[in-house]
Amino acid sequence: MKTLVLYLFLLNGLAPGSIPGDHVVEYKTGPKFRFVHRVEMFVEKTGDRCKEYSGADWLVAQRSFGVLIGEYSNYYSSLDKKEKDRMNKAIGQYVGFTMKAGIKISFEVLREIYRHAPSVLEGIYEGTGLKELLE
Repeated sequence: MKTLVLYLFLLNGLAPGSIPGDHVVEYKTGPKFRFVHRVEMFVEKTGDRCKEYSGADWLVAQRSFGVLIGEYSNYYSSLDKKEKDRMNKAIGQYVGFTMKAGIKISFEVLREIYRHAPSVLEGIYEGTGLKELLE
């Protein structure tokens, strides 16, 4: 019985979405001639999945994006204008996803602060030194 419970616990812990970043789209480096296409596919797949990303997932995704940007800087001078335009559009879409997620996460944080507003306000009151100033 203990073995079955342990097994179910482990399976539940390994389910998709249980580990931050396990369902995040990963950017994979490769040959230069497929670079723009790889970036566009990365951004498209990220757009499809990012609605479920947590804050931790976005940290994992940003690492992949950093690799992408590094590769872009390496290939930049060899890309023609059309390829650069495609790249810039894809990067802009990705940045848009992160901005939208940032707003969503910020609203979640604000909701949590609102629920605990009295103690948060008391903390601000004490943290800013207003308590000592006004007493």
